[in-house]
Amino acid sequence: MTCVTSLPSGESLPGMVPSQRPPVADADLLQRVVKRDATALIELERRHRPSLYAQVYGILMDSTLAEGVVREVFAQLWFVADRLVVRRSLWSWLRMLAKDLARGRAGAPRREIHTKFDTTEDK
Repeated sequence: MTCVTSLPSGESLPGMVPSQRPPVADADLLQRVVKRDATALIELERRHRPSLYAQVYGILMDSTLAEGVVREVFAQLWFVADRLVVRRSLWSWLRMLAKDLARGRAGAPRREIHTKFDTTEDK
């Protein structure tokens, strides 16, 4: 059996395309978000949205609410990036915020959608 790390220089496994450029670290993307680079926020969202959604959905068990929480996570990141103190990693902060927001929504009363029209007229 051949280990991927033991392939001769320049060779790759069939069907694999070598990366064009190394991925940018989350910390570097965060610094770009601080400078209001929307493409950096989009990249962070692309990376982390699926995992955050899965975590939030696991708490709320409602796709609409979960999607709203994930949107709120990235909106808050955009607005607090310049004041954000990341102790471990940006990923840890995103997960913690998503969990806190989801738990807050889980405890909040759900809005009822009224399907009947009020037929009273103001006179």
